[in-house]
Amino acid sequence: MRTAVYVVTCVVMLVAGQVFVKHGLNLKGGFQFSLGSPGSLWSELGKVFTSWYIWLGAVFTFGSGFLWMDVLSKKELSFVYPFISLTYVVSLVASALIFREHVSALRWLGVAVICGGVYLVSRS
Repeated sequence: MRTAVYVVTCVVMLVAGQVFVKHGLNLKGGFQFSLGSPGSLWSELGKVFTSWYIWLGAVFTFGSGFLWMDVLSKKELSFVYPFISLTYVVSLVASALIFREHVSALRWLGVAVICGGVYLVSRS
């Protein structure tokens, strides 16, 4: 039971991390990475390092990694790893609800297929 709670917490924390990073980038006007312009790169990194939302996203992502290490130390990788695909499901719902992104029927179908796969793995 503890493993299931940890896996769900990892999924939620990973998605929360991405939502915070996305929100932070939206507030900062995006991120333009260019290898050809080092000055531009430093400017863009300055935007990233001054956003509390991006920092918070990094903390959530990093924290989920610690929980994930606990899960991996107790269960088979081939069993638990497919559950990480639930991040696709949660991120799709979060994108629609938080960022008001349009989610096509084909994406919803893909999420249904993912959920079916996770269900089959959970039964093994």
